[in-house]
This record gives sequence, C-alpha cells and structure tokens, in this order.
Amino acid sequence: MNSHAPSPLAGVTGQRILTPRGVEQASLRFQGGLIDDGGGSPARGAPWFDAGQLLVLPGIVDLHGDAFERAIMPRPSVTFPYDSALFDVDRQLLANGITTEFHGVTLSWEGGLRGEAYAERMFDALERMQPMMGARHYVHLRFETHHVGGVELAQEWIRDGRVRFLALNDHLPGMARRLGDERKLMQYANRAECDLDTFQERIRAAMSAADSVADAMRELTVCAQAAGLKVASHDDPDAATRRYYHQLGCGVAEFPLTREAACVARELGNSVVFGAPNVVRGGSHTGAPSATEMVQAGLCDILTSDYYYPAPLAAVMRLVQDGVLPLAQAWNLVSMNPARAAGLKDRGALAPGLIADAIVVDDNVPGLPRVVAAIVGGELRYATRVFGDGHGQRMAA
Repeated sequence: MNSHAPSPLAGVTGQRILTPRGVEQASLRFQGGLIDDGGGSPARGAPWFDAGQLLVLPGIVDLHGDAFERAIMPRPSVTFPYDSALFDVDRQLLANGITTEFHGVTLSWEGGLRGEAYAERMFDALERMQPMMGARHYVHLRFETHHVGGVELAQEWIRDGRVRFLALNDHLPGMARRLGDERKLMQYANRAECDLDTFQERIRAAMSAADSVADAMRELTVCAQAAGLKVASHDDPDAATRRYYHQLGCGVAEFPLTREAACVARELGNSVVFGAPNVVRGGSHTGAPSATEMVQAGLCDILTSDYYYPAPLAAVMRLVQDGVLPLAQAWNLVSMNPARAAGLKDRGALAPGLIADAIVVDDNVPGLPRVVAAIVGGELRYATRVFGDGHGQRMAA
C-alpha cells in the first residue's frame, strides 16, 4: 500500500544491503532526504527501517518507460484522465522498485496519443500530481525527427525545464514500408485518432520534410545541450548512423538494432541502452540483438522498462541467477548507469551524500523477486507488509 502521508525514516538497517562495497550487513543513516555520512542527526522520533534478511538495493532509475500510454489509452480511442492514470502508474512504479521514472513522451507527426495535445496534458498532470505521488517522475522527450514543424515547441518545452532527457526517434521508414498494409496502419491510425486516409497523408507529409531534418535536429540538439540535457538516438540501424548521431551530440545509443551499431557506440564511449523485457523474454520481439548477449559482450550499460515496468528488477535477477553478472555489477544496469547517462549524479547507489532512494526486495522465490517496500528521499512511500524498526516497534507505509 502507498502512504498518503510519507513516513520519514532515521535510516535503514539490514543484513543484505547493497553498498558500494557489495552486499553486506549495514546501517545507513538518513538526513534531509540524503544518505548521511554519520555527522548529522536523524529526524526527531523517526524510526529505523529494519529490513532483516531482505535485500536492500538502490532504487531503480528507469531511463525509458512508455507503459504509461496504456494507462492513458488502454484500448484504441479509449482514453482516461491523466491524473487518475498517473496515480495508478505511480503505484506500479513503486511496486516494481522504480523510484525515478523517465516517461517516454512522444512528440510526433503522427498526432493523437503521440501528438502535442497529449504531451501538454502529461506535462500539466505531472506538475499537478507530483505532490501526491511517491516516485520521482521526469519526462524523456521522444522527438520524431521528421516532425520538423514541432521543433520550436520542443525547444520551448526544453527551455521551460519540462524535459529532462531527449531522444531522437525516426520511426518513419517502418511506417512508410507499411503504406500498403491497411490492417497494420489502422492500428497506428487509431492511436493517432484519425482515419486511415488521414494517417497515410501524414506519413507522406513527413516524408516530404526529409531535406529539412538534418538542420532541424541540429537546432534541437544544440538547444537540449544548452539546457544541460543528455541526448540519445533511438534504434540506430548501423555503424554509420551511430557515428552520425554521436557527432550530432547524442552520447546515448538507445536500442541499437545491430551488434555493429552497439560496437561502434562502445568504441565512441557512448552509453548503450537495451530493453529489460528483452532479457526477461529471452530475446527481442522485433528481431533486435539479444540484450543478454549484449550484456555478456560488454555492449550494454543500461536496461530500461521500455513497455513493461516489472522488467528491470526481473531482468537483473535473471542475469544474476544465470551467472551472467554478479549482483553489484548487474544492478548498475538499472541504477547507477542510467542515472549517470541522464546526467543525475545524486542517485543510483546507496552511498553517503546521495539521495536516499532504496527498495527492499524479497528474493526467496527464484525467478519471482518481489518489492515489499520502497523508500524515496528517506521516506517510506510503499510497503506490502508491516516492518519492525529493530527495537520491537512496528511500522508500515
């Protein structure tokens, strides 16, 4: 259950806490929402959280998650208010160990769910709902490169501080290849809230903007960098494309479609992102490289929820269980590494001076890790059971 009045904690103690030294018995003191170095005093009367033998891990930083779209539009043309949808999503995030979420909000020539009006509703709802939510919610703006008419609006959002991460997406080639496939295009048209003929006209209009894309993306990237944002490119199909986006200032390669593109990203010192569902399912649903193989080859720095919030926790535990990586190294894929790729130096590890975001995991059942508590900013925001404070006192969110 979630708390309507978060409970400040003096700290967390347990037998299996993942610190920078590894999993160990430890007690971490909290002060002002941060992990204290021992010099401060906890909030007066605040209890300690005793995790016992449960696993305590840094909160997950999810660099790319667009499952919120299903909360907004669970079926084509069936929409729900953003406030209630985000309230539900917030609880999904905490229940799956995600304490920092970068929502993949798309601004595309498609329109509808991935158009300007829906993005504006998302921004407004996030601002309005933030005091009521337990996790940290940011916007990862997914900008479709051929939507050159939307560049000025995206720049405005960036300058206003509404965006915390930018990715350049180009899904137009795949759409264009389906111009003769009315059944498939109708799915996209429904999401875009228009009829099939209108959607096909939008595809052709986007294709006609090809000559303006390069300059438009340069302007957008410069604006993002001036605002201090990190920038990614999405679905790089080959080495040449990754080199192009690297030169443009995109230091993150998100979901490269070939091993070649991932290798070039590694050579260039870029962060490489794959989807955690890819690991959980044992492969990509689109024919992209196996994320597990990319991890084994040292070609993956970050795993994201992509379209399924339970995936990051499940993927890490599977990598550990299968002997691909030890826990400390595997957990960096969903905590420290995505935080750094997003330019956030204040989280991602349970270390002094960093934000006190932690999750408590029951890993007693192999293959079914369960988040039983989530601590955000030193406050207990979510718990599925009553915990003790180490002194015989009971506490719950």
